[in-house]
Amino acid sequence: MTKETLISQAMIVKNEEKNIERALSWGKDIMMERIVVDTGSTDRTVDVAVTMGAKVYHFDWIDDFSAAKNFAVEKCSGDWIAFLDADEYITDDVKKISRIIEEAEKDGCSVIAAQLLNINDEGKIIGSMTQARFFKNHVGICYQGRIHEHLSSKEPVKIYDGTTELHIFHTGYSESAHKEKNKDEKYKVLLEKEIEDKPYNADNYGYLGDIYAGESEFEKAEELYFKAMKLMSTEVSGESGRRGNTLRNLLLILGGYNYRTEELLQVYRLACSILPQDADFPCMAGEHFYRYRNYQEAKKYYKCALETYERFGAYLKSDYVDSHLIEIHSKLANSYYQCEEYLAAIKVSLIVLKADKYNAELMRILLLCIDRLDKSGTAGYGLKEETELLCRLYDFGSLRDKAFIYVIAKKLELQGLTGYIRSISSDTEMKVME
Repeated sequence: MTKETLISQAMIVKNEEKNIERALSWGKDIMMERIVVDTGSTDRTVDVAVTMGAKVYHFDWIDDFSAAKNFAVEKCSGDWIAFLDADEYITDDVKKISRIIEEAEKDGCSVIAAQLLNINDEGKIIGSMTQARFFKNHVGICYQGRIHEHLSSKEPVKIYDGTTELHIFHTGYSESAHKEKNKDEKYKVLLEKEIEDKPYNADNYGYLGDIYAGESEFEKAEELYFKAMKLMSTEVSGESGRRGNTLRNLLLILGGYNYRTEELLQVYRLACSILPQDADFPCMAGEHFYRYRNYQEAKKYYKCALETYERFGAYLKSDYVDSHLIEIHSKLANSYYQCEEYLAAIKVSLIVLKADKYNAELMRILLLCIDRLDKSGTAGYGLKEETELLCRLYDFGSLRDKAFIYVIAKKLELQGLTGYIRSISSDTEMKVME
């Protein structure tokens, strides 16, 4: 990026006193200005923003997120705009932004897609999705949609895929934040207005379904998702967008009923026919069969989900799989184990343990599979081979590593392995492990 390229940070806010300082701090070293548009705060949001040097403007709320955001865009003078909400922030990836913008411009891109990571109150990632939060200014890009607004342009726009290196953390879906802001009721009102104005827009029914699903009103959510499915385009695409979310969430609801398998598969077949690159659909089918212990079918769909994810990635699709990879691998490994396909279960378990070495469930499956193979007389799975395999992943000189394996092996009553660990451990170490 040339020295002349400048970045404006922009946001619309209302009662964000708890978030505004962090929101204005993460990018302060690379932003040429910080634009804050307040839509009616009654707390200290505006005072804090002014104190931190932001340019603060007031906008009378008219039940239209795009109108407020476009007002903020008009106030930006930079070459690029970073438009994140007050409950969104970037950490270590800030230092990559200048380079990413430079690469985007070289590729002729006017919008940069990042990976948005939803985190809960404990700081754990509970979901992810692709979001466009950086875009070029003064080229006709603006927001569209009263609610669930999105970037739009009269001219074709090329999007730079920054999802693998630019991560945005979002706290707005945490339980405490959700209760505090009472977002659902406000969004319901806006969506009902949108549906009244645009009764044939499938996206709005899907968004409203999400709210009811979040409130555990699954019958109402299902009704809205089916309505959205009937109205949605059947054009084949490699980008799932709102259609993907609607179909995935509908599959999730249908998957909770053992007697609705055929309905689920009908929706699954439609979803795969129009969005064939989305790994979430086979994953939802796998979840259904796994829930009701049909492990033969579960492993088939989980395997398909992981293969689809590996082939096509998660750019603008496969949000669920992308944020639940270890859990899906774990269920696939257990499905193989339940089907007595021990070699396949071992292979999947090792894949996970290489990335998450203290995963107790995968270690349990791994040790059980080795034990079954050994007892069946399969060559190469005796105690000697077992310890050699474990030594490739774990340091038997480390008390933590030994204790992790020993505790699980003891629960499984694997006498050979527990005896081996005792033989290489001191009395002090054994007191800790016992």
